Amino acid sequence: MNRTMKRAIVSVAVFAGIYLLSGPILGWHGYEMYLRAIEFLAAVIGAGCYWIGSNER
Repeated sequence: MNRTMKRAIVSVAVFAGIYLLSGPILGWHGYEMYLRAIEFLAAVIGAGCYWIGSNER
């Protein structure tokens, strides 16, 4: 498997991990729209930071 595919798989895993763990960390207060948006955006930013940080030059 090439390096880009490995980075993509780990990036998806980072996204899933952050998204699934952010709910219990932030606390479930019903289904608040803004809280769910913050959880999703935190996961996207975390996966993006991994993707950019793992790039070799």
